[in-house]
Amino acid sequence: MKRLAFILLLFLTLPMAGQKYEVPEITISKDKVRVDGKSYYAHVVTAKQTLYSISRVYGVSLQDIYDANRNLDLERSGLKSGQVLLIPVAAAKPDQGTAQLQGTAQQANTQPAASPETPVAPPAESGQDRSLFPGLREMLRSLTEGQDSTAVAAADIPETINVAVLLPFGDAANPDTKSVDFYSGILLAARDLGNKGVKLNVDAHDISAGGVSTGVLSSADVVIGPIAAKDVLAAARMAPRGKYIISPLDPKTAGMSDSLLVVQAPTPAAAQAEDAVRWAVSDLMPGDSLVLIREEGKGASELGAAMIRTLKASGVRYSTIAYDLLDGLQIQPLFVNKSSQKAVTRYLIASEEESFVNDAVRNINLMAYKKQAVALYGPSKLRSFGTIETENLHNVDSHISATYQTDYTRPEVQAFVMAYRALFGAEPNQFAFHGYDCLTYFATMCSRYGRGWAARLHEEGGHGLQTDFSFEGVSGKGLVNGAVRRMVYTPDFEIVLQ
Repeated sequence: MKRLAFILLLFLTLPMAGQKYEVPEITISKDKVRVDGKSYYAHVVTAKQTLYSISRVYGVSLQDIYDANRNLDLERSGLKSGQVLLIPVAAAKPDQGTAQLQGTAQQANTQPAASPETPVAPPAESGQDRSLFPGLREMLRSLTEGQDSTAVAAADIPETINVAVLLPFGDAANPDTKSVDFYSGILLAARDLGNKGVKLNVDAHDISAGGVSTGVLSSADVVIGPIAAKDVLAAARMAPRGKYIISPLDPKTAGMSDSLLVVQAPTPAAAQAEDAVRWAVSDLMPGDSLVLIREEGKGASELGAAMIRTLKASGVRYSTIAYDLLDGLQIQPLFVNKSSQKAVTRYLIASEEESFVNDAVRNINLMAYKKQAVALYGPSKLRSFGTIETENLHNVDSHISATYQTDYTRPEVQAFVMAYRALFGAEPNQFAFHGYDCLTYFATMCSRYGRGWAARLHEEGGHGLQTDFSFEGVSGKGLVNGAVRRMVYTPDFEIVLQ
């Protein structure tokens, strides 16, 4: 069923039932949804409810429920707390809004009881019936009822933070896996924030077939997405005054922050390159050499220009090796000439051309084989080139300034991985980690500083599972994350976070 294609389950601990069975109260859902032209009640299963009790209240047969929910395999798997059951409206004849099943405990237990697993709202498709959301939002709100909130009391801090997630989920036949993974991380973050007392209403919108309405943006306290530059631009232009759009994945949207209310979550490549230069400069010891490698006859790319600009601003002495790629095999003597014979030669490659970068790394690697002490500094793009052997990155003692890097020894990272495996049956990738980090950071800022959270980003950074956040004071209208994670590819084939 297409409407259920993106329902993602989250584990939420619910109180375990006592030894004595208690007859469950079942509320007939007010939410309805159309699937393949048919109307259904969207019933959210809670603890202790059984298929028998649900069928009695709605006035349908067990077979009606089985047939409407074939994707859940209820006949073999039974119920799980938090599942959304489709109950055929045409067949159902409920007499009242709330009903309690009458009968013995033995009768009520003729079907497997729900187990404590609960989902958070699935993504809605833009322009279509989104009536599943109210019931699911009630579940999310119920997580934090009675809990003490850690948010600072202030007039503009919403009791419940409305989060709009704008992603191109695709369809059941061809889902956008990047979006689904990112959203999975968001769901886990929503669970953990709820357990800490931060009340959230996560409202996801599928923008595969088009944009999003102004109304959606107006009602949201935090807007995460879209992920493509053209969609971020469209959303930022139509957003109400004072509403910021968080660009979560595309680093190329950083330039929009000069004139639009865009918050750039991933650190741009140029900022990574600048940090790599600063890192190399700070590591310089007496006798070391600093060498900039660039391709002769080619203008500097944005990344290369950032390196050169930062080098000049540092005031340190450095030399340059400029050569044409065709001369790469004959250029080794120049590398020898520019190297430090008794100390470390630290290299920067001011290029984004994979073939040239690969050749430069090869030449530095040759220096390492000649027993010269070398170290290469650069942005995360260095490790993304498929033609560069990972072994070579270790051989040349690569120092990488990156947006994303995960330390799997951290207890909180291990807890996230275990929860993700249990809930989704897969290993979390960088998109899942980033979804978790984005919601955690920005929703936490909203819970502390209210709807004006964007104006306070420069005051408080964040240290996520995979991503850090650090924003300088506003120079344009929006903000750009400048945080990086530094890692070293050691000769013994380890990657060490600095």
